[in-house]
Amino acid sequence: GREPGGKPFNHPSCSYIRAFTRTVCSTNMMGPCAWEDLGREPSKQLFLYLPLRTIWECRCASRGWKQLGCGSSMMQELWMGSLNGPQRSAAWKSLLLDGLPNSLPRRSQASYESLSETPSSYDATISRDVGRTLPREDLFRDTGGKGQRSLFRLLRAIAVHFWDVGYVQSLNFVVATVIGVSPDDEALVFSCVQALLFRHSLVDFYRPCFPKLGLTLWQFDRIVEGFLPKVHTALQRHGVTAEYYAMQWFLTLFAGDLPQSVVRRIWDRFLIAGWQVIVQVGLALLQEVESELVAFENCEVLTFLKRFARSRRFQPEELLRTASAFEVSHRMLSELEAAYRWEDSAEAELLIEGSKESNHRVRWVIQRRASPVPVPDGSFETPGEMPSTSALVHKTPLPSQKEAPLTVLPFLLHNLDTGETTVMEEEWGYFVTERHAEQTRKLVAPPAFRCGQHFFQRFLQGSQHQPPSNSTTGGCFWSQSRQQQALRGLATMAH
Repeated sequence: GREPGGKPFNHPSCSYIRAFTRTVCSTNMMGPCAWEDLGREPSKQLFLYLPLRTIWECRCASRGWKQLGCGSSMMQELWMGSLNGPQRSAAWKSLLLDGLPNSLPRRSQASYESLSETPSSYDATISRDVGRTLPREDLFRDTGGKGQRSLFRLLRAIAVHFWDVGYVQSLNFVVATVIGVSPDDEALVFSCVQALLFRHSLVDFYRPCFPKLGLTLWQFDRIVEGFLPKVHTALQRHGVTAEYYAMQWFLTLFAGDLPQSVVRRIWDRFLIAGWQVIVQVGLALLQEVESELVAFENCEVLTFLKRFARSRRFQPEELLRTASAFEVSHRMLSELEAAYRWEDSAEAELLIEGSKESNHRVRWVIQRRASPVPVPDGSFETPGEMPSTSALVHKTPLPSQKEAPLTVLPFLLHNLDTGETTVMEEEWGYFVTERHAEQTRKLVAPPAFRCGQHFFQRFLQGSQHQPPSNSTTGGCFWSQSRQQQALRGLATMAH
């Protein structure tokens, strides 16, 4: 219970080590002189007998322990990308299943065999999604092949076992990624997916109403504002939030957008360090296209954000190197989660001080935004002084509280058959044009954006009382009702 320097130390890993030491010394695991055999550094030798996850916890518990046991585990090799094939499979299994009862794998195998043969109400949906899951991967390319059969059985077993979740699109990519690492043991994949869903709280992404997804997207918007202010400004100008472009990233842990070679390297670090790795990779992707996002006009940015991760070729190590430069921590995520519970959570912002190119660690704080006050020239000024550093900080004026937020969500169409999301480009372009004209309060309206010109002309010709025809409309009842609400609002604004 003491650090190498002799200071008393309390940490869950310490109690684990003490209990483990008593167990080791009371058995013949290390012979009759167990403690003496540990040598001068007992804590270092104990790493030979601890699970990988506990080793990582111990390294994070104290600065003096960071180098302990480095040569005795696969953790460092997995982090650096030195493990492939069976070695990666063994490391993932250890990270996900270590610490669980020894009888669990046997029970899981028997349970999986039964669950995979149980018919489910989701079978038709699962069959449809299996055929379009990772079609470029050799394992899943052949219709009715080994990979597709395994994926169907596993998704059915999960849908039956997690009856309160069922089957949700995006789970197919998560399960397929685990199959790609352990293709010959479906029961092992089933156990690993269960552990993945619960040890990392991913199951809350897929429960009804998606309780964790809203928090995660809100956190990411705040983090983008703090670390990538230019990107945040460009997205805010177009009314785009993480709900539009990052939802698929987080639901699939990037497996739906990036090649499997890149996804596996991201997961290597995610299984070791947790959710902060996913956030860092999201920031790295946005930084790669920062200059393009700033230059895009209106609806072009929507299409670009949906497709750039799939169309570009990212080198795994280069992407992870860029991601690791963003000092996102679990403490930062925890405090943002607390701010999300504020009554006025929309007023929360993350301020970042310091540059990630410098040799100093960045400092950050989460605080409420200062209310902008009008100044004589008609603009807004934020009262108070910012911290005096070479800060990477950005503040943007807030719209009037009486004004509806500029968001693209009511203009999205979600195809339930293909899972694709598209935007009503003409309507959205006209809406943004009118909003900008209202905000600037000018008598002469600015020229309409290119993607909204035809819709604007139809309104001028007297067709504003009729909803615009769009051959792409469709989707569920909820999306259709939101579209009608948006169109009625546009008709009102045209008067």
